[in-house]
Amino acid sequence: MADERVLVSVVMPCHNDGKYLPEAVDSLRGDTGVPLELIIVDDGSDDPETLRVIRELSFPRLTRLRTEHAGPAAARNAAIRAARGEYILPLDADDRIEPAYIRRAAEILRTRPEISIVTCRADFFGTRRGPWELPPYSLREELLGNCLFVTSFFRKSGWERVGGFSEEFRAGMEDYDFFLSLIELGVGVEQLPETFFHYRIKPSSRSRALAADPDAVRETFRKLYVRHRGLYEEHMGECFPELRTRQLLESEQLNAWSADPVLAYWRSVRVLKPRKAERMERILCWKQKIKKMLGR
Repeated sequence: MADERVLVSVVMPCHNDGKYLPEAVDSLRGDTGVPLELIIVDDGSDDPETLRVIRELSFPRLTRLRTEHAGPAAARNAAIRAARGEYILPLDADDRIEPAYIRRAAEILRTRPEISIVTCRADFFGTRRGPWELPPYSLREELLGNCLFVTSFFRKSGWERVGGFSEEFRAGMEDYDFFLSLIELGVGVEQLPETFFHYRIKPSSRSRALAADPDAVRETFRKLYVRHRGLYEEHMGECFPELRTRQLLESEQLNAWSADPVLAYWRSVRVLKPRKAERMERILCWKQKIKKMLGR
């Protein structure tokens, strides 16, 4: 088995998500038509059921690793270092994909050397269902806010060139930082029009916790800008006006409505559903204007 060719390596961090893990793995079992391997990283799980599931799990080409709860970025890096595939697909232990995603993405990466990132459309399942309303990929949209999710294909050679996922982003957005690093290399991005990725919404998650903490959000974006200053400054003219407008709007809202229960919901939506958040922002602006008119 060890000498068989592998084209795609699926890397799957798992921290106490054993109850979802079999579903994620089963989503890889369809007819992909591509030689692939699965690398599961137990990121310091202490849940007995998760440990049992990882131990008993089977897959045609399966590698199990363990890290000491260093976070998803470190877990993914450990898996990619061990990966034998030319193309990498991160898939979290609580999400799912369609097997056709692997086949279609691998074909693009194999035949179009100018493309180094392949993504698709996505939807939600779990506690909320429906399409993930991310804008179509463009460099401008990516600089304004991440429109690529981590479950996108990339070349292992690109991961090596940028030094992997930054492990500084413990609160989240390490995928945004990683994709900006790849884009700085001048790589091409292809977005498939089909919905091949299914993102599970749970009552609590790392992304929800980050979205609910404005200080952490500001610090994360500050760090992103510092790390990718050259890319932002190169495209300042086309991105800065809208980016600044969004920043000012957010700052005004956070100061004016810190006690408003609507704001808590807005914060959670803003990262996961940006178009809906923009509509809410307009509503909140009008609410503030009305308050001023009434002298409140």
